[in-house]
Amino acid sequence: MEINWDEFKAFVSSRSLSIQWVIYNNNYWLKAFDGYFELSCILPTNSEIPETLDFETNLKANGNKTQPQQSQPFASKTLPNGKKLYKREHGVQQVLIAGENTILFTVPYAWVKIIGMEIINGEALDTCNLMILDSTTGTYSTVPNYQLNQFGFNVNISAGLYEEENAYDADLYQGMQIKIVYNSQTAKTIGVNFNLNEVKS
Repeated sequence: MEINWDEFKAFVSSRSLSIQWVIYNNNYWLKAFDGYFELSCILPTNSEIPETLDFETNLKANGNKTQPQQSQPFASKTLPNGKKLYKREHGVQQVLIAGENTILFTVPYAWVKIIGMEIINGEALDTCNLMILDSTTGTYSTVPNYQLNQFGFNVNISAGLYEEENAYDADLYQGMQIKIVYNSQTAKTIGVNFNLNEVKS
């Protein structure tokens, strides 16, 4: 996907990536890779253009390098692309009213795989919908808070503890929002745990 320089630079900076670049037909052709995720940007080689000057001054010298493979403890699994998964769990608590409630959780990592979730203190016949939204600035779709996907549709919650484990993982990126629309039978407080695996070099 081709994007503008500001978006490209933000993507590279948030993931600590090396920019791959070549010069062709008086343009810099820039690429950034993170696993299967790829973005590109084209800049004229004219240094009087602010975006080009920014690239040449701040990022060009560190470009065309392979990503360092860091040895880190507590990796739970190594992927075919050499990246590792690191277990991450996040919990939130929400005071509910009887009826519809919205719970939002913003992904704090550059790249994670969501593998499940838990709802604690749910009530029989409560239901919820689970959606994935773009960031508040529209990082991935260009539309702030755009609904990228929906995983749960009027899911029935069991009393006490409800657990859901995915048969496959789903990729989420920094700034994306997990939105739960929770329909509660009564006013109460629930806990929600998000089970994630962070993907790192």
